[in-house]
Parts: sequence; structure tokens; C-alpha cells
Amino acid sequence: MIFNNPIFSGWYTDTVDIYRVVTVMEGNISRQERRKANNAPVPCRIYKPEKGGPGMTQNAARERSLEKMACGLSVDIQAGDELMVVRGGNLGHGNEPERYFAGNPVSYYDPVGGALTGLQHKEVGLLMDNIIGG
Repeated sequence: MIFNNPIFSGWYTDTVDIYRVVTVMEGNISRQERRKANNAPVPCRIYKPEKGGPGMTQNAARERSLEKMACGLSVDIQAGDELMVVRGGNLGHGNEPERYFAGNPVSYYDPVGGALTGLQHKEVGLLMDNIIGG
């Protein structure tokens, strides 16, 4: 885990809450519901922002961005999860959460099980595609 190396101990500056679609049975009927998948906010870091200006259509303006998130290897995250990220949340800032959707997570391992650098982590591509205003 990246926290094992004191040089990088403060690198996870943001927090994320993870929501996942699960099947819920009510009698003989199943339906899908989005539920929180983690108990407490997960430390993470959003980086490599590719934010553009708003896109205008006939009915609404949209904002769209592609970014990346790093988190610990033990974080349970799957493609399609809805992520509510608080920038600076791990530093005590109470900013409004930003809504993203997760791509396929990729795990990066240290060659000696994290004993050398402690830089092993999970990387997730993020998509933000929201209508502005409302």
C-alpha cells in the first residue's frame, strides 16, 4: 500500500464513496437498486484531469471529463460503479462530492510484494458526464 512509504503517506488527498447496482428480491420480483458498497469514505487521489468546457446542445449544457483515480489494492471497486469523490476529503475539506463512473480497475504491484517502495496501488479510469444546472 502506498501508505507504507513515508514519502507518499499524504498522497491520497481525496476520498470516494462507492455505489454499486445490486439485485434486490421483493417476494418473487427482483429489481435493481444502487447501494453504497463501502462503510467509510475510501482514501484516494484524482489525477490526470482532462476537463473541457461545457458542451452545448439544443436542450441542455453538459460537462464531460475523463480523469484517473488511484487507491489502495484492497479497495473493492468494479467497472460501472458510481463514485462520489470529495476533493481534499482526506485532508479534512468538506467540498461537494463530484459524481463519476468507474472504468475497469487495473492493479499495479511492486515486484517484491511492496517491500521496496510501497507504491503498489489500483488505478481506475473515471468518466464524468453530467447535465449542467437543473
